[in-house]
Amino acid sequence: MVAQLSLSMSQSIRYSSAAFIEHAGVREAIEAVEKLAPSRGFSLIYIVGAKGSGKTHLAVYLVGKLMAERAARLVAGGDFLGWAANELPESSFAGGELLVVDDADRLLETSGASGPFVDVVERLANADGTLVLLGSKLPEQIACAPQCKSRLSAGLHVAIGSPQDADLDTLLDLITKQRGLQLKESKRSYLLRRVTRTLPALVECVDKLDEGTELGSSSTSFQALSGALGSLS
Repeated sequence: MVAQLSLSMSQSIRYSSAAFIEHAGVREAIEAVEKLAPSRGFSLIYIVGAKGSGKTHLAVYLVGKLMAERAARLVAGGDFLGWAANELPESSFAGGELLVVDDADRLLETSGASGPFVDVVERLANADGTLVLLGSKLPEQIACAPQCKSRLSAGLHVAIGSPQDADLDTLLDLITKQRGLQLKESKRSYLLRRVTRTLPALVECVDKLDEGTELGSSSTSFQALSGALGSLS
């Protein structure tokens, strides 16, 4: 059981399966993956979500959650070709294995990706495995080779949705802590009353707040919050 993460992943963001929050917007995707038992044969799921919607954290969570039940591994799209060329020939997929590929849309639009991608799909199919792809583009928007497009279109497509209002306070607390920031309850309420109530909007706002926070400081002011809100796109 191997979980492989991109070395280029930001070290300031601490992704872990234990810290992930199963908010309303991701439950359909999680349930769809959980329902695909290895005994049903090969399955492909493409999960689409906007930038900042939590795709990478969801990928980490899925691998961690299912590793107790089956072999599972996570490969970032930017590392996929190197992994397929250097590591895959030395090992085969275990029966029913789960492979999660983050940034799959970028991978599929990369020159020379179609052959390795199709090879991995065929190997997983022979092992009754499950391939979970995560990307920002809809499958039909991905400019990839026909052999990749046909395999994508045959899979299950699930979209990451917005969290419910009841999830927002907990999500905001997690996002700020991941960036080494702290927001008191009054400041969280101030922000949530003024920001669009979606996960990408929360992430963008906290990133703006992080950019304007003095290095080494975790404290924030209402002035800093106001500045972050005012700079949102």
